[in-house]
Amino acid sequence: MSGTGKKRGRLVADKRYPAAKPAAGKRKAAKPAAKKKAPARKPATRKPAARKTTRRTTRRAKRKFNPVVGFFLGIFGWILRMMWRIGWRVAAVVGVMVGAGVFYYYSTLPPVEQLVDGRVRGSVILLDRDNRRFASRGDLFGGIVTANTVSPHLKNAVVATEDKRFYGHFGLSPRGVASAIKINLAAGRGPLSGNGGSTLTQQTAKLLCLGKPYDPKAWDSEKAYEDDCRQGSLWRKIKEAVYALALETKYSKDDILTIYLNRAFLGAGARGFEAAAQRYFGKSASDVTPAEAAMLAGLLKAPTRYAPTNNLQRSQDRALTVLKLMEEQGYLTSAQAAQARENPAVLSKAAQARAGGYFADWVMSSGPSFFT
Repeated sequence: MSGTGKKRGRLVADKRYPAAKPAAGKRKAAKPAAKKKAPARKPATRKPAARKTTRRTTRRAKRKFNPVVGFFLGIFGWILRMMWRIGWRVAAVVGVMVGAGVFYYYSTLPPVEQLVDGRVRGSVILLDRDNRRFASRGDLFGGIVTANTVSPHLKNAVVATEDKRFYGHFGLSPRGVASAIKINLAAGRGPLSGNGGSTLTQQTAKLLCLGKPYDPKAWDSEKAYEDDCRQGSLWRKIKEAVYALALETKYSKDDILTIYLNRAFLGAGARGFEAAAQRYFGKSASDVTPAEAAMLAGLLKAPTRYAPTNNLQRSQDRALTVLKLMEEQGYLTSAQAAQARENPAVLSKAAQARAGGYFADWVMSSGPSFFT
């Protein structure tokens, strides 16, 4: 068929798709793409030839390391590792023991109301034929007061004098202990002699004798019992610290202060601030002035020495120190402090009279044995 010489007809595909017509006019030839210039090569820099290590250089390096220093450094590192391994185990054991002690004391603490009367013995009030009191003997207890019922000046005076961080710590004050040790060493005393750095909570623990009540069968005398409660050995301090933590866990700050205000001894047979206010000023602890509050708080340092019935001037001088502390800590304004200094506290007429002295002593010695 191909060799017949006849003209070949159009194929079906050619009929369906006719040839495209040439576009009118000549198309502009596309510009050739610009060739990107190759980045200029940086001149090759020669790396410094590695320094050949010789026997001399290695010997010098070895000579720089001192084996003696390395030996001691190794021992020091070993000691540190051993201290860490032993230290955290000891700390864990001590923590468990302290926790057990706090839990034990916590479980033995009664309600606050059972702890406010700290008298080892009772008191005797002598009345005349007109039923008026003319003398008293024994530990006087004027009645229960709380941190909220006493005069705010008295509450502030006690905190300013005894423990200015009372409402901020957890029963112990490391800063107070460190400061007390520094003062004792500077004065030529032992670290635990003199100033103890005890917080109000620790002092309350001491007043409570770590929860041990007086038992006439267990002690030879009341003095022996009180001396045991006031001993300052290291072991006793540790137990007081644990007991203080239990107090902080069991009671509020005001509850602890309430116990302290009722049990503190303030001289002249007065046990608690209510009894002391009545004994020295003839008024309740809720009515004392800043000057009287400062005098009462000043008795805590040495009740017998600073008792106003023994030496009024010495007690007033001590009150000036307390007023200064109250002013510095913001409990008194400058005007209030100046007024208190200009008008110092004085004894009531009954306290000045000291009525019934020898006669009261004769009655006590001649009366029944339970009087004393």
